[in-house]
Amino acid sequence: MRIKMQCLAGALVWCVMGNASAVDLFEIRISITENDGGTSQPYTVTDGTSNAEELIDILDDNNLRQLVMQQHPSRSFDGDERVLGTLNFRGVDVLLNYNDFVTPLGGGSTLVFAIPELEGLSETFDGESRRASLQAFKDFLKGNEGDIISQMYGLLAKRSPTDPIAGNPASAQSQVAQRDFQQAFTQKVSQVWGCSVSAAGEQIMLAKAGFGCEQQVADANFRWPAIEVAQLEGSQIDSSSIGLFDDYYEQANRARGENQAAIGLQYAQIKANNGSNEFTTTMFSLPLSYTVVFDSNPNRRLILSLPISLSDTEGAETYQFGFGLGYSHPLTSRWSLTPSVGYTVVGSEDLAAASALASFSVTSSYSFELGGWGFNLGNMLGSYSSQKLKVGDFESDPGISNTIMTNGLLVSGPSSLLANDLVLEYYINDTRYMGDDLFIDNAQEIGINIGKLSTQGEVVTSFLKAGISYMLAGGDGDNEADVLRLSLVYKF
Repeated sequence: MRIKMQCLAGALVWCVMGNASAVDLFEIRISITENDGGTSQPYTVTDGTSNAEELIDILDDNNLRQLVMQQHPSRSFDGDERVLGTLNFRGVDVLLNYNDFVTPLGGGSTLVFAIPELEGLSETFDGESRRASLQAFKDFLKGNEGDIISQMYGLLAKRSPTDPIAGNPASAQSQVAQRDFQQAFTQKVSQVWGCSVSAAGEQIMLAKAGFGCEQQVADANFRWPAIEVAQLEGSQIDSSSIGLFDDYYEQANRARGENQAAIGLQYAQIKANNGSNEFTTTMFSLPLSYTVVFDSNPNRRLILSLPISLSDTEGAETYQFGFGLGYSHPLTSRWSLTPSVGYTVVGSEDLAAASALASFSVTSSYSFELGGWGFNLGNMLGSYSSQKLKVGDFESDPGISNTIMTNGLLVSGPSSLLANDLVLEYYINDTRYMGDDLFIDNAQEIGINIGKLSTQGEVVTSFLKAGISYMLAGGDGDNEADVLRLSLVYKF
């Protein structure tokens, strides 16, 4: 991975400028030899597209004839030539050959399919005509006969910078792992609580109640660093020693026990490079969630999530739909664990890709204060494996399985540095992929969030948070990816 550290302002320029022209995800190079007894030399035509079926259809006689007319006007394509095609299928070489000339007796229509990297993988399709053989080949791929597509997906996750299932920051596997970490760490920390009351007496009261507020009554604008409500020790506030504030405590307890819904919008631009070509993916995500607070202990929470996303990779569209369930359990006043399970469906007819993804993860979140600042350490370990799925005409089980580990640090400064009820957060995350070989096996992200809080009885009842982050990711050789992400989350 190249070593660099660009500032967020530079990342914004990089996002806006981008590449002016699209890059074809699929390319084909075809060698054609005329059926004239060997008197002429072979010639070559090339083409590209971002749709898998269009790529295969290039071998149809009518499409080949058009290509020859465009690229070799002096030649004529009759349909009886020897045709040898090499397809770059998103980074994996595929051979499709009509090895023989067409004869008056009907020979020469046999199509030979092979993937050199998959040893021994070769199939033949012998129809009544070349068009019939080509159709038989497409039906073979759609039915995933012999588990061919599944074997290809394993290679694509390793070779392709644009695979929608796994291997790069735009893939479903990477997106699900990131959501698991955000749900149990980044988003959770943003449910902040601070000693923002102006009355000195109430600051003393909160300090006595064990909320961690210092008794700095001389400064009416004093604000303590952000502290996660769900990590405060005890299920109820003990008001027995301060009877003057019974109503205040009851109000705070009611607010702490309310369920919350969240809706967000996220935009990401991913540029992935395999050393020869750079591919751009634009992704829009709609993360939806609902948090159920346990009546017996408001610090225990059940989180239901329904993330939806649409991405465009050089004109090829991919859809993701997911369901997740997490349970946040406080071990101490500062430390909580959140196990999560999920199931995600990803499909793209343009890229000839379809799979489901099962996930399980456990995230630890530990917070503390130091020198007027709030710190939170996050650690996640998760298992993510593909499952069999059929979308449209394509069916496959890629058989991809990885263990993903993410470690992060989030720092929140004293809110008084900005304004009342505004919180600024800085974070850095490091992610590692272990298991099956992937195009990208590590990623580092830096980001800034700013949040506006609404409080009731000194408990945060809702917040609106905007964020920007920049990620650098790398793998073997020249494999690398850059990601700029903008997000907006409203929890209420």
